[in-house]
Amino acid sequence: MVGDIRPGFILGLDLHGTLLEPGEVLRPELAPRVADGLRKLRGRALRWLCTGNDLEFVRRKVPPVIMTEIDGCVLETGCSHSDNGRKEVVDTTDAERAVIAALETLLRRAGFREINYFAHRLTSISMFCDRPKEFFRVVEGFVRGTEFADRVHVTWSSVAVDILPAGYDKHRGLVRAAAGRKTIGVADSMNDLALLSRSDFPLAPANLAPELFPHLAAAGRALIPCSSAPALTPASVTIASQPETEGVIELLDWLHRVIA
Repeated sequence: MVGDIRPGFILGLDLHGTLLEPGEVLRPELAPRVADGLRKLRGRALRWLCTGNDLEFVRRKVPPVIMTEIDGCVLETGCSHSDNGRKEVVDTTDAERAVIAALETLLRRAGFREINYFAHRLTSISMFCDRPKEFFRVVEGFVRGTEFADRVHVTWSSVAVDILPAGYDKHRGLVRAAAGRKTIGVADSMNDLALLSRSDFPLAPANLAPELFPHLAAAGRALIPCSSAPALTPASVTIASQPETEGVIELLDWLHRVIA
């Protein structure tokens, strides 16, 4: 991993549904093209991953040729981070982690058949399932019936339903790392809402979740194709013509052209 204190921007790149294709796949033939796109931004923007996963998952799924060009990681949807790719630093409090642990115990005891597995997390809950959009409503209702309802946030992605301490999200984590730099968020799903609605310049692959459209419209973010966007624009979401990894490659190439 490489550090760089000069750039005026920080790029936050989501994993599931953005850098990774369905099945948590990054095709080997595309990895060098992603790495090249990131390398071309060196000195122009810090390059961070923004994911709901922990560091172990990142190191397992993201090839070394790409990790070499990554400056840091926002992890567990903003609840932890790594600025060296070797150690995950927890950003939540002891009290917040105690709430998450107690709630996870209740969820495990409930025995929801929809859950394929609980992913390893240090400070959040991530329940991988086949239909996250539908299961989200079930989990949301369950949490409302507990004493922890006002102390956590329930969200969902293309692969899982996540529960975080209230007030944490990927954008918060990226801003912490930005140290005053302008933020560029690249993401696709509902657990990326804060990243796409609050980043200075949001971008998305072509598979941007339709459920996000009304939320982005309410935030004043119009959807603009990458091919017709001449520059970074704060009142829009610039969208690639390709989904997932190939969309990321397209957006990295576009950023290379528009960031001076």
